[in-house]
Amino acid sequence: MTLETSSFPNGIDTSIVIDESAVEKTAAYTVVITTDSGKTFYIKTSQTFTLPGIAIGNSFTFVNMGEDGKCQITIDPDNADGISYAGANNDGVTLINTLATSKKGDYVRLASLGDTGAWQVTAVRGIWAKGS
Repeated sequence: MTLETSSFPNGIDTSIVIDESAVEKTAAYTVVITTDSGKTFYIKTSQTFTLPGIAIGNSFTFVNMGEDGKCQITIDPDNADGISYAGANNDGVTLINTLATSKKGDYVRLASLGDTGAWQVTAVRGIWAKGS
């Protein structure tokens, strides 16, 4: 796998490296708790990730490595679970790095901390919106 680096102009981080431990996904993917916890997934074309039901102590990172404005990441939680982000935690509502706002290097890390009601956003870069 080729190492890829994306620089950020906002001063928070200088770069992110997608290395040999990251997994590229080229089609819609259903995340598996038992084998995917702790993984970093990256995409270069628009994809949807379906999350499993929450089990405490798991995390996943999703990185947009597509061209600016051309790669949408959609993260779809289990219908009984939400994603806690920007003050909202609605069951079954998606989290989206939309085409209009997407930038190479945008990412979100989700974790199941001490609650089984919602995945928690523990790190984020870029503009992410709640879907339906």
